[in-house]
Formats: sequence, C-alpha cells, structure tokens
Amino acid sequence: MNIFRFLALALFVISSTSVNANDDSKKQTQWGDVSGQLRFYYIFEPSYVKSGRTNDYSVDGSAIGGHIRYTSPIFSNFGASTALYYAQDSGLNNMNDPDTMVAAGRFFTKDYSAKAVLGELNLFYKDKHHHVVVGRQKIDSPLTNSISTYMPNMFEALYYLNSQLDENQFTLLQINNMAFGTRAPVEFGLIGETTRTAGSTQSALESRGKFLPIGEQVLANDSSYTNGVTGVALTNTSLHNTTFRAWDFYAYDIINMLYLDASYKNSYDDLSYSFSAQYLNVNSVGKNLASAWLDKNSAYLMGVKAGVTYKNISTYIAYNHSGDAKLLNPFGGDPAYTSSFFSRNAYRANVDAYKLGLVFAVAKNFKVIASHAEYGQSTTTGTFASAQPVEAPAKPKTDARESALLFSYNPIKSLNILTGAIYKNSEYYYASKQVNLLDLDLLITYKF
Repeated sequence: MNIFRFLALALFVISSTSVNANDDSKKQTQWGDVSGQLRFYYIFEPSYVKSGRTNDYSVDGSAIGGHIRYTSPIFSNFGASTALYYAQDSGLNNMNDPDTMVAAGRFFTKDYSAKAVLGELNLFYKDKHHHVVVGRQKIDSPLTNSISTYMPNMFEALYYLNSQLDENQFTLLQINNMAFGTRAPVEFGLIGETTRTAGSTQSALESRGKFLPIGEQVLANDSSYTNGVTGVALTNTSLHNTTFRAWDFYAYDIINMLYLDASYKNSYDDLSYSFSAQYLNVNSVGKNLASAWLDKNSAYLMGVKAGVTYKNISTYIAYNHSGDAKLLNPFGGDPAYTSSFFSRNAYRANVDAYKLGLVFAVAKNFKVIASHAEYGQSTTTGTFASAQPVEAPAKPKTDARESALLFSYNPIKSLNILTGAIYKNSEYYYASKQVNLLDLDLLITYKF
C-alpha cells in the first residue's frame, strides 16, 4: 500500500467529515463512522546513544503513518469495526551509515520498508449493560495498555463487559492470538534492555503486525502451543470518589498476572488531589514454560502515587518497590507509576524507584511537561541490545535514572505538536562504559 494512497484516503476522510459535520443522525446511521490518526515522528540529528564504542551512535528515526478506522451503523445493537494501520520511512533517514541507529520502533518491518496491517476486524454487540467484541481488537487493560507509536499490541479475542450491577463492571475475555505493535523492539531491547520485563519478551523485528498464538509470541518459539490467555476483571466505584480495579490474566502453562489498584480523587476549592496504590503479582503456572527467564516462581511489584492540581499546575510524586525477582511482562502493559518514556525499571528485581512529574498549562493550548525518575540499581541481568555486536547479559553496574522536558501545543483541537528532550542513564554497561541516551523528538499527531 503506497503512502500517498494512505494520505489521500485520510485527507478524503477528513474533508468528508468536515463537509458532513451538519448532516442529520439518519445519514450517520446509514453510512457509519470513520475516524483515524496521522502521525509524523522525527528524531533530531543531535540525538545520540553513548554506548562505549569508539564512535558513538547518532540516532535517526523519522517515520510517517497512522490508522483509519471504520465503524458500521448499529442495527439492533450489533455492529462491526475495522482499522488499517500503516507506517513507512519518511525519506529523511540515513539507512547506510553504520554509526547511525534507525529507530526500529517506528516501523513494522526489519528493513524499514512500508507496511500496512489490518490491526482491527471485529463484530460487536452493545446495549445498556452488555458489551461483547469478537475478533481483532485492542484490549483496554492495565496489563496490555502501553505507549504506542503507529500500532499498539493487538489481540484476536472474545471480550465481554457487564455493567448490570450498580457501581460494578465485570469483564471476561479469552485471547488466542496476539500481534506485536510497532514499538515492540524498543520495549524489548532499549526500554527493557533484554530483561523481558518491559512489555515484550522478544524483539519481534520480523513478526510485528502478525497475529500469532500466545505461546509463540510470549516464548519466542513457534512450537510452543498453549491455550492462550483467560482474563477476568472487576471495577468497583461503590466508595465515594474511589475506584478499585482488579485484573487477572492466566496465560496457560506460562504465567498468571494479578493486578490490583485503587485510586481516590477529591477537590477543595481550586485544589484537586488524588491518591493511588497498586500491586502486581506474577506466578509461573502449569508447565512453567517461561521458567528459564524467571528468577523465581513468584514475583511482585507495589507502588503508591499522590497528585495535586492547582489551577493550571499539576504535580505528582510516585514510588515503586519490587521484590527479589523480576516480573515477566509479555503483553505490552505498563501500569507502574514510575515508568518513563525509555525506562521501565520497576519490573526488575530489587528496585526502589521514585518519580516526580509536573505539568504546567502555560496557556489553554500549550503545556510544559517535566519529569525525573530515580531507579537505583536492580539485580536483574541485561544488555544494550540496540548495539552490534550484542554483548552477553550482565549484572547492572550503576544507578539508573531518566529526565524529560517536553512541550505540547494544540494549535487546533485535533492537532498536537509534541517536542522536547529525554535523557536516560542506563544501569548497564556496553564495552565497559555506561550507556546513556539523549533523545530530541518532534511528534506531530492529527486525529480525525
């Protein structure tokens, strides 16, 4: 699929949406709804990775793409939805310089060629108390939600939500196949540093966008057949200003993931405040197929977070603690309060992580976003897999941290321009020197 066709179709959709904005509901019911997103991602030339080599890497990671979603009209509470995801090189990358790292997390392919993926294709039923989705879809849960570039992880699943009881929502799902999204290699090799704790248990360089069995995706082995994942969840809001959530993912013969959190929100005059707590437990189950990657049969993470908003300033402080074993994290989820753009160290063993964050709304459409995280030094082995040759995993040698200063601007409601700098100090060394990362980004996103 050519990018020009994709853009032409997207522009046609945008103009059609504008022209028909005043159409009556009968026409909308007749033709259904079209929505989507166009995104341009560019890493500025001064970005670099200090990897310990004689010539450190410069970073080049420009890509363009997005998705278009069509949702059919609703007939007797039944409907259908499909979405096409796309990414390609912008033409600004230097593909031939051995000292340049092309950001693999912006693409679907190992050779950075253009590719389209039918990421969503499902039938659904929805009424006042029931919501059923069957087919390819995104699963909205703490164990699957993550930062996405052009396509997040997608699942072939049966999803059912029931809200029949007041102040309670029950969820049941069965996942058989999963497709890694565009950012999986980053979650494996740079964010996770091959620890298999940051959302991907393999690089997925050649399998992104392919819907494959859960066993194959989690274990990086095409002969590992399992019965997929059964999930259950409860969301309860019976206590005043308080939300309680419980999620359990049982990946047959691999692991069971139990996640709990509670949040309290309130306000006093112009001051809004919130308090949250979380707990994540991972246990090896059944045939223990992932035992080679685990420190122990059980691991846990817990955390607390407090936030305050006064007029146009929001700030928060967060803390996470993990036990003496790392937490396998294979479905792209990232609920930890202290995670940052390139660091998810809270899922590693023996971590005490702290994070401070600030959002300053300078104007109605302009925000300054700043954060700093201290992760200390874990006891989980890892390596800087983005470099060549890849070194054998080794124990951390120093404390890890990450800082960010970003600027977000919305010239119109549907258009966001995000730019700024992110600096990461890794706890791992490459060629006997600490790995550091400077990332200067420009991200332009248009939603329609």
